[in-house]
Amino acid sequence: MFTSTTQPRNASPKPSPRPSAPESFGLRVRVAVSTTQQFLFGGDGPSVLTRMAERLCVDVARIVVRDFRIHSQLERTIPAVLRNVRLSFWSCAKRAALDAASALASGAKRRVLQSDLAIQAANLALRIAELCEECEVKVRAEKRVAESYHRAERSELAAVHRERCEREARQRAEGEASH
Repeated sequence: MFTSTTQPRNASPKPSPRPSAPESFGLRVRVAVSTTQQFLFGGDGPSVLTRMAERLCVDVARIVVRDFRIHSQLERTIPAVLRNVRLSFWSCAKRAALDAASALASGAKRRVLQSDLAIQAANLALRIAELCEECEVKVRAEKRVAESYHRAERSELAAVHRERCEREARQRAEGEASH
């Protein structure tokens, strides 16, 4: 058990006075959000998930963070969400979104973030994680269909090869029997 030598044993830590107005000091999370080249050169534009991830970046950049650990977590996870969504790495994007939501909720609970903005951003991150899960399930289903198609194709080719080998073996046997 850790005991302090500067405080009496029964003393509790003094609560810090809460200011009535929100504090403006703290750090902001820096996130680079740029338009994708595909959109610039005539693509369909960013997907819904990409737009949501960009929105998350903008929302988090507006939040003043008064804790270095949470600030560091957010600076790592928020860009990871955007990067992985853009690259369609759904499981990585989901994990980053869940981590970001956790950091935002933790910061809001500890009152080291602006609570209302942090909760909105955490909810958006959770929605992104949910959509990433749906995309991952779709990709797995498509992969299973493609694999079953390739398996059937290989099976058919193997059957054709087997028939040809059997036919050649019969012809050789007939040729030896006639000689």
